[in-house]
Amino acid sequence: MTVEKEAKTYLRIKNFVAPFIGLAVNISAYGTENIVTNGKVILTCNHRSDMDPFILSYTFPRFISWIAAEYTFRIPIFRDLAKIAGGIPMSIDGNISLGSIKMIQQVFKKGETLGIFPEGHDYMVKNDFKSGMVDFHSGFAAFSIRNKVDILPSVIIPIEESYSDIPIPPIVRSFMGMPKEVCDIKKRAIYKKVKVIYGEKVDHREFLSGSLEENMKQLSDVVRSRMISLQEGQYAEA
Repeated sequence: MTVEKEAKTYLRIKNFVAPFIGLAVNISAYGTENIVTNGKVILTCNHRSDMDPFILSYTFPRFISWIAAEYTFRIPIFRDLAKIAGGIPMSIDGNISLGSIKMIQQVFKKGETLGIFPEGHDYMVKNDFKSGMVDFHSGFAAFSIRNKVDILPSVIIPIEESYSDIPIPPIVRSFMGMPKEVCDIKKRAIYKKVKVIYGEKVDHREFLSGSLEENMKQLSDVVRSRMISLQEGQYAEA
C-alpha cells in the first residue's frame, strides 16, 4: 500500500473513531500553533498507555505513520489496523528491518509525519503511573539526523485516569510472542481526562556535524528535556 493510500485509510479510520474517543475521554490540546502543518517531521510523545496513539491522533490534524513494537503486530484487530494505516514495525532491541527503513524513507519522501514514542514500552513495564518519564531510546534521533528531519515534541498529561488489569492474560501474551517484561505488566492506564501539549520543533541542523553517536545522544537529551519542560510548563496545571 502506498503512503497516499495509507494516509486516506488512516483519515477514514480517524474520522470514524474520533467521536467515540471524544466521548470516552475529555481531551484538551495546547500549543497547537507549534504543529508543523506540512513537510516531513518526527512527532515524539511520552508513552504511559496503549491509548496514547489514539489520543495524539485525535488532536493532530495530519496523517501519522506510527513506529510500533514488532510484537504488537501480532495482536488481533490492532495488527490489521496498524498495517492498513501505515504502522511501521521495529524490534524492541532497536533493530529495524530493511523493509521498515524503506517505509520510513517513503514517509519522509512524501513529506509526512513519523510518530514515535522514545520511551518504547519501558514506562508501561515499570507500571508506576505516578513516576516521570523513563530514559529514551535514541533511534528517533538517528532517524532525524540521517534523514535531516526536525522533531516536534509533545506530551500527554493525565488529569483524570483509572487503572485496570491488562485485558490479555500473561499466558496469552506469551503465546503471542510478546517479551517477558511485557507479559509481566499488571496494569494499564485508562484516561478519563487528558491534556496534549505540543512544543516548538527541534531543528535537526544543530546536530549534523561531528560524531553521529554523540549527536544522537545530544539530540535525544534535548528532546527529552523539552518534553519534561512541557510536562511542567504553563499548560501543565489542571
